Amino acid sequence: MLEALHSTAGDQAAGLRRLFGARPPQVIAFVSGRDACGRTTLLVQTAAALAQAGHGVVIIDENPGPNNALSAFGTTSRHDLMDLVQGTRSVQQVMRPAAPLVRAVAASRFADELLHVDAVAADHLSAGLRQIQQGASFVMVDCAARRGGQISPLALAARHIVVVVAAQSVAITHAYALIKRLARERGRDAFQVVVTRARSGEEAQAIFDNLRRTAREHLGVRLDHLGSSCVPVTDHLADALQSRLPVGTGDAEGGGFLPFEVRPAQRRGASGHAPKHLESVL
Repeated sequence: MLEALHSTAGDQAAGLRRLFGARPPQVIAFVSGRDACGRTTLLVQTAAALAQAGHGVVIIDENPGPNNALSAFGTTSRHDLMDLVQGTRSVQQVMRPAAPLVRAVAASRFADELLHVDAVAADHLSAGLRQIQQGASFVMVDCAARRGGQISPLALAARHIVVVVAAQSVAITHAYALIKRLARERGRDAFQVVVTRARSGEEAQAIFDNLRRTAREHLGVRLDHLGSSCVPVTDHLADALQSRLPVGTGDAEGGGFLPFEVRPAQRRGASGHAPKHLESVL
């Protein structure tokens, strides 16, 4: 699919790109309670399918190499979203062309170092994201699974959170724990769910039904079944993202992210530099 993507940029796609600014892009954070659930593969295949359909896509990749989304498109980046937040690099330097209609931004250092956002960082981040989103219909954040269930400020600001859960008991337990944490501590009341590595569509549906019932009864949150992928992971979510996600309500100029939760800037040390933010956003 990725090879075919390079031959699909034609006049129709160019026309569609000119229309993308009519509404904010759909911003989706792909999260999981643990790694090895097929999240990155699913995201890459979905981005490729969306681009083939003529949609501009931006991937924000919080995972370090070598098996991250950037490497799947055969590209790397010398710079990180953190460089943009710190004002040392421009959007043009941070963003990489991955394929026709697909652009990618490395953000592993951002996700590791900036665990909460102060007012200065929020201004830099919001301004940069407005530029990053230009020409895109979809912005997809591949959110790395980190110890303690920490989620980056970027993923927390996504309008849609897709929880990717593998058809394994441990993965299901971790996925539910992540949903519980985000619901109780971040006020999220709705999530999209994708079940991967199921042996059949029936197994995937059963896993989702149990997860939805438990989340509704114990957390009071709504889970929607975005899709599923059986072994091996060869499916994508392009159709589901185009037809099943609620349309974003943000303004086109401001972009598709929710406002960032801003915390007061920390006091600068004797060296004159602000210490690293080490507290968890959760």
